[in-house]
Amino acid sequence: MDLSRILVGGHRGLRVEYPDNTLAGILAARDVCDLVELDTRRTSDGVIVLSHDAVLDGHVIIETPWGILETVDVGGGHRPARFEHLLDLIGDFPLDIEIKNDPKDPDFDPDFTFPLSVAGLARPQDVVTSFHWPTMDAIRSAYPGLRTGLLVEPDGSLEAAVGRAAASGHQVVAPHWSLLEGESVIESVLEQGLDIVAWTVNEEDRAIALAEAGVSTIVSDDPGRIRRTLRRHT
Repeated sequence: MDLSRILVGGHRGLRVEYPDNTLAGILAARDVCDLVELDTRRTSDGVIVLSHDAVLDGHVIIETPWGILETVDVGGGHRPARFEHLLDLIGDFPLDIEIKNDPKDPDFDPDFTFPLSVAGLARPQDVVTSFHWPTMDAIRSAYPGLRTGLLVEPDGSLEAAVGRAAASGHQVVAPHWSLLEGESVIESVLEQGLDIVAWTVNEEDRAIALAEAGVSTIVSDDPGRIRRTLRRHT
């Protein structure tokens, strides 16, 4: 089997060398992987920023204007990044754009205004994902030409995600790797015509097993090492 066909994504950029979701980490990841996964949130004045967490250095992002947030040191002297600035720099490199819209978070948007604004910036080569499936259904309806997917937590239901994705027209399911143990599980997803994005895979043996079983994309904190491993196994 040609494992070099498997796409390898950088989880929040290149985490083995840079802080999460930083411009430097994402741009560096282009040299060692096929796409980059990142997280989006919004400031109090509506700027789309890259951040996994709702709070950065004590600042609740949704309650903080960009002018203040941009001064925060997220590690090693790196600053938070604006999503639109990244798009200006990234060229045609593909992105896996996760939209953070959790009802438990302070920036939850029940009207989906923010998620739709992010999706409106996505390009044909990108995929847009979220753990909040109603958010993704709204995006699917508003932007039927986009590539969209449902994220699944380790304690979530892959079966439910597959059923919803197939019914709603999403092309991708993106489960934690632990939900994909066993070739029959992966086969059942592929039978629905869905692509599988497995996260976060840092063990080489696990990456090989998932690739051989049929996942299309593997997201890793160390994407360069995982991609080299898969290519050696070709």
